[in-house]
Amino acid sequence: MVSASENQPPTLEQALGQVIRVLRKDMGLKQVEVAVATGFAATTLRKMESGRQSMTIRSLDALATFYSVPIEELIIRAKKLRAESL
Repeated sequence: MVSASENQPPTLEQALGQVIRVLRKDMGLKQVEVAVATGFAATTLRKMESGRQSMTIRSLDALATFYSVPIEELIIRAKKLRAESL
């Protein structure tokens, strides 16, 4: 889990990053494998997973398509993670 500051919920970027990291790990894939398949640089994917880089609609769409999950589901999961941290 991405650590947020004490008593602070994760940012939306951190929560989305955690969601895509869990999806990747559940599929048994390495970051470099996902990067190659989606056309992202490995460093970009690493930053997105850590919440240090915001995802655009285009990058969310590419990741959602790769993981066969609707974009809406990624956002719902991220918002749920944030709510659970409150």
